Amino acid sequence: MDTAPSPNETASASSAAPTPSAQVESDLATVLGSADSSAASSVQNLTLVHQARLTGLTRTAASVTAQYGAGSAQAVAAQAAVASSSNTVARVTMVSQQTTTPAPQVSATGWALYGRVFDSQLQPVSGFTVFLVDPQKSYQQAYGFAYTDATGYFLLSYSGTPSQDPSPGQSQTGAQLFLEIANTKAQPVYLSTTPFQPVLGSATYQNVTLPAGGKPIGDPPEAIRRVALPSQEKQTSPANG
Repeated sequence: MDTAPSPNETASASSAAPTPSAQVESDLATVLGSADSSAASSVQNLTLVHQARLTGLTRTAASVTAQYGAGSAQAVAAQAAVASSSNTVARVTMVSQQTTTPAPQVSATGWALYGRVFDSQLQPVSGFTVFLVDPQKSYQQAYGFAYTDATGYFLLSYSGTPSQDPSPGQSQTGAQLFLEIANTKAQPVYLSTTPFQPVLGSATYQNVTLPAGGKPIGDPPEAIRRVALPSQEKQTSPANG
């Protein structure tokens, strides 16, 4: 049976914040750097650890709020710990999805860009349009587009042309490509600041976190507005153009 914590226990629980951000980043980097089959298991274990910590902090926050009131310093500190832990769980879950998502099949002359799109709270967004543009923000229709599904997943797959050198690992030459994302209202809400460099015969995974506020950053390319934007009735199925 749970009992309300004493002031000393409250202070201890509030200060027992989740793993510091730097440590979490280190843990995730270690897991992603593992090339063997234990990588997915390591991420899963890390997820369970942080989920257990979140559960404990949530119980503590509820007890502290009941004992001291929602506006008390103790309750505010406990809720802050819960929010921080929730963010950590979301970040670890993102990595868990990455390690368990199979890479798409890619031809020797082609490439793929796949991944997931999240809002500023690290929740997946559905029905958003993902496409590539050049430095002048012109839609690169040859590479198609994709809609994000319920998990935020998208896939841009390009088969290449017979004239291309099929040497694996070779960077594709040509114009720089930038990832752009439009929301379900046909408003661009993200444009990458660094170019995506396709590598022949390879698939690249990328997690995208949208800026807070979701403010539009301009008008979408006309080709995207006409053909690629999902209808308001159907926004959940991924598709390639």
